[in-house]
Amino acid sequence: MTAKPEAKGLRMRGLDKTYNTLSGEEVEALKPVDIDIAPGEFVSLVGPSGCGKSTLLNILAGFVDPSSGQALVGNDPITAPDMDRGMVFQDYALFPWLSVIQNVEFGLERKGVGRKERRAIAMEYLGTVGLQDFATKQPHELSGGMKQRVAIARAFATEPSIIFMDEPFGALDALTRRFLQTQLLHIWQEHKKTIVFVTHSVQEAVTLSDRIVVMTARPGRFKAIIEIGLPHPRDFKSDEFRVYERRIYDELDEELAKTFDLEGDERPAK
Repeated sequence: MTAKPEAKGLRMRGLDKTYNTLSGEEVEALKPVDIDIAPGEFVSLVGPSGCGKSTLLNILAGFVDPSSGQALVGNDPITAPDMDRGMVFQDYALFPWLSVIQNVEFGLERKGVGRKERRAIAMEYLGTVGLQDFATKQPHELSGGMKQRVAIARAFATEPSIIFMDEPFGALDALTRRFLQTQLLHIWQEHKKTIVFVTHSVQEAVTLSDRIVVMTARPGRFKAIIEIGLPHPRDFKSDEFRVYERRIYDELDEELAKTFDLEGDERPAK
């Protein structure tokens, strides 16, 4: 098999986005943001619904152009999608006409990897997510959690430098979500890809991340960047874990109040 490339870092400089609606109205989705993300770092974005988390991820993936500013991988500007940047969506995005292993092989085939090698790579990653025995199944034969494991295997199989994950576990039940968090953490620790992860779950962000970026209500900007100084695996029942949760909820409460137009004494309880 070919050598596995090293992870790359990300840089954002004055990155913002304003959309024009069909009625001609301008909607500011994202205010200028700046951050450096180190190679191999796991960074999560949390914030109220509609705060620009997914917009930012789509800019970084090359799906959407920023209104101004620049995003870079190393020293290279992001101007379009690239197979060096993988993406995992909330809705799995598997091809229903392909088998499980063909879905994982898809990106490898586009990269020109030979049939025998791509089959071996695909089986390796299906083994990593515990689905090697389901290689010949069709997506409709899998549960939601299994489909997302296929999507994760597909994203990692092409050996991208960076992987973007847009609420990948948001539609799953609590037990499946915890199981996949553990699997993702294991894969990330083994392969050390740079990951930018969007989630609405503060507990999930603290469980997985090196750093957490708290975003404001729309138009989104970076309100706080919090480094999580806990070793993996993390015990969500520990006092240290709870301290980080409370700190992030404190940052979010004001923004949630803006989103729902609540008075201060009606803010959500922690």
